[in-house]
Amino acid sequence: MTNDEGSERPRKIVHVDMDAFYASVEQRDNPDLRGLPVAVGYPAARGVVAAASYEARKFGVHSAMASVIAKRKCPDLIFVKPRFEGYKAISLQIRAIFAEYTPMIEPLSLDEAYLDVSEILKGTEIATVIAQEIRAKIKATTELSASAGISYNKFLAKMASGQNKPDGQFVITPKNGPACRAASDQEVSRRRARHSRKDASAWDRNTRRPQGADARVSGGAFRGVGAMFLRYCPWYQGGPGAKIRRRGRHVPPRISIPLRRLAKVFSR
Repeated sequence: MTNDEGSERPRKIVHVDMDAFYASVEQRDNPDLRGLPVAVGYPAARGVVAAASYEARKFGVHSAMASVIAKRKCPDLIFVKPRFEGYKAISLQIRAIFAEYTPMIEPLSLDEAYLDVSEILKGTEIATVIAQEIRAKIKATTELSASAGISYNKFLAKMASGQNKPDGQFVITPKNGPACRAASDQEVSRRRARHSRKDASAWDRNTRRPQGADARVSGGAFRGVGAMFLRYCPWYQGGPGAKIRRRGRHVPPRISIPLRRLAKVFSR
C-alpha cells in the first residue's frame, strides 16, 4: 500500500486481546463468582491454571501456574472446570465482529487475534477509532471486555495491547516504535540473564556433571532454542516482512521441530 507520493505507508495493525477470557466467561455466566478470585482449571495435585480472574491475579495467580502453587498464594481461590465448547462459541461471535471491518484476521487463540485494518471495509480509516468500535461491539454482544493495541507491526501491536489492561487500548506510533522495541529488547535480555542463572544453578544441583564453568549448561543451550524458535516462527517477530495471515482456524499451526535438531542444541 502506497501513498500519493508512491512511498509505502505504514500498515495499521490492531491486536485485540480479551481480558481474562475464560475466567470472565465463568463470572458472566455465574453471578455468584463475580468479584471473587476465580481460576479456570483443576485443583488436583498436577492441575494447571488455564486462566485467572483479575481478583485472583492480585494474589499473584496467573495462567500456566500449577494449581497447588495457585492455591497456596490464594487460599480462597475458586476453581471452575473449563468449558471449551462455550468459549469457542463466544470466540466465533467475536470473530464475526472482526470480519465486519477487515478480512485480514490472524487468530492466535480463542481470545486474541491480529487485524490488519490498513484497508477497512466500512467506517473510518482511523485505527484507534476502529479499535474502540470493535471493543464496544464485543462488550455489547458478549458482555465481556477486550483490550487492544494499535501499531504498524504485530510485535508492537501485541506489546501495546497489554499496556492499559483491562478494558483499554494503547497506541505505539512509528515515531516512538523504535524506543519501545529497544526497551523490550533490554527487558528480554535482563530476563534471559536472570533465567539463565537460575537454569545453571538448578542444573548444577540436579546433575552429576562438573560444577560451575565446566557444566556448559544454561545460557547457550536456551539461547539456541530461542534462536531456533524464531527461525521456525518468523511470523512471531512482527518485523517488516511479517504480514497478517488469514486463517480459518482459531489457532496457528502446530510448530514441529525435529528432535535431532533439538538434541543438537542441548548437547552443545
